[in-house]
Amino acid sequence: MKRLLAIALLFCSAHTHAYDGLTSELSHAAGGALMAGAITHIYSESENRAWIGFAVSTAAVVLEQSYEISRGANRNSQIKDMAWHALGSALGAWATDKYLLVPVVTRTSVGLLMVHTF
Repeated sequence: MKRLLAIALLFCSAHTHAYDGLTSELSHAAGGALMAGAITHIYSESENRAWIGFAVSTAAVVLEQSYEISRGANRNSQIKDMAWHALGSALGAWATDKYLLVPVVTRTSVGLLMVHTF
């Protein structure tokens, strides 16, 4: 069933086109949120998992959009896509870290140690 759905989506995507409307930009934000959330989940044992999710997701889209610009795409449109994806990445990484994953317990502690010889 999943294969049939994937094939149907591929056939439907052949008739789509890019534009700079609100729904296009929101789709970039949603994609960024999903990508950063997934990466944050992969690094769930790290203290900096939200930063890792945001950074990897944003770096990937910057590289991809830069490649599109180098191939002759509209620079302003690609920069908008980068910005919306980065905004979605920040939101997705934060929400995944804050609400979906368990807190990371670290070994660092602050305290006072008193030694008394008897």
